[in-house]
Amino acid sequence: MRIVHITAEFAPLAKSGGLGDVLVGLCRELTLQGKEVEVIMPKYDFISPHLLAHLRQEIDFTAPEWEHKIANTMWSAEVEDCHLHLLEMRHPKNYFHRGRIYGFEDDVPRFIYFARAILEYLKISSKPIDILHLHDWHAAALAPLLREIYREIPVKAIVLSIHNLEYQGQCSVHDLAAIGLQKEQITHLQTGSHYNLLKGAIHYADAIAAVSPTYAQEILTPEYGFGLDETLRKHKNKLTGILNGIDMKLWDPSSDPALAAHYSASNPIPKILAAKKTNKKRLNLKNDDAPWFGAITRLVPQKGPKLLEAALKEVIHQNGVFVLLGSSPIPEIQHHFEALKKTYADHPQVLLHLDYDETLAHQLYAALDFLIVPSHFEPCGLTQLIAMHYGTVPIVRSTGGLKDTVFDCDDPRAPKEKRNGFVFSEPKPEPLIAAIHRALKNHQTNPAAHQLLIKNGMLTDFSWKKPAKEYLALYAQVTRK
Repeated sequence: MRIVHITAEFAPLAKSGGLGDVLVGLCRELTLQGKEVEVIMPKYDFISPHLLAHLRQEIDFTAPEWEHKIANTMWSAEVEDCHLHLLEMRHPKNYFHRGRIYGFEDDVPRFIYFARAILEYLKISSKPIDILHLHDWHAAALAPLLREIYREIPVKAIVLSIHNLEYQGQCSVHDLAAIGLQKEQITHLQTGSHYNLLKGAIHYADAIAAVSPTYAQEILTPEYGFGLDETLRKHKNKLTGILNGIDMKLWDPSSDPALAAHYSASNPIPKILAAKKTNKKRLNLKNDDAPWFGAITRLVPQKGPKLLEAALKEVIHQNGVFVLLGSSPIPEIQHHFEALKKTYADHPQVLLHLDYDETLAHQLYAALDFLIVPSHFEPCGLTQLIAMHYGTVPIVRSTGGLKDTVFDCDDPRAPKEKRNGFVFSEPKPEPLIAAIHRALKNHQTNPAAHQLLIKNGMLTDFSWKKPAKEYLALYAQVTRK
């Protein structure tokens, strides 16, 4: 079975959030299970050449935009045991030579052209594809293009993964005309006077995979559907939920080079706690005996930044330590947290690091006692999975993948061996603070119960083995049709 993934991100080459981590973990596991797996992504100018093994030039070709022919080169490389095709687009507007992945006014034209260029490449190669797997709106334009213009490309089935429905690729008829889609070919993309790339992919895909079972149900509702709930209900027979895994090669507390002390689920609790304390000391907060709370997140409305601020104030009021690692693409939010950082600059219980730092993220997962994830919605969430693997107990809002992976220590419906954290329902300060109080009480007065939560989390298999098998079952189902 030949599986071709189309993505904007692939860790460690290009990563903005969890998408890059998901791609490398899934593709590596599918490869290990004996499948022919390829990934196509942009050859961004910031990609470090030393990360690319066996880099070679495959082919030069052109792809149309309006009446112009744009020169492109496809490169091939091996990265993290995966086979990648890196599309270098020599567009006069330097579409993918801007130092970062997203955040430009012309993001939609950039990724629409990316889709057209990929299909030109696949047309030239003419090698049969069993599964063309599209990830989020950045790859969504391939679906209508393939079905309306490039029908001769031998693709058995299209699978669309929805990693975050909030981002959809809103565009105009002008944008689509630039890559050759005429008005009569884009009726399934229309939303009022505009067009929506993700809506088109939902229509044309043979299967749709949301990144957790609960999120697959949530996006059928107006609250979480972001205007596409009606479209998704129409196609719900194609919709399933497959929970993400984490990359056990990248996230392994027994060998993680970023850690000052290593440990694993097979170690006795005293060794695990001693290692976590050693990892606290590296961060120089001088409060390694206090309970540590923290968050490793993008500071965007979805992630509940106001709730994180409320948590910070409550934790230090309760004599705990609060650590935040994250930044915001939204200037108002970034400036607000920069002001908070100045306020707490000399506070011995607070560390606010407002730039993403991969090494520090690894160190924090190992140092924290509790990870706070107060998301308003969360398609899957990798942060709580990594935290539990590192022996850090999650405090989460019950939504999406958080609901599927974190089971409250006081929930009688959950078997004792599955209870691994603290859960609250409403995205408001009061329920979050109540959960923090329960976590503190458990930590301070019932160490055996707290240690059981640590062990339950660490012993859970969050690898890609089970999700990969579910994807393979889905691939088999759609290619049999």
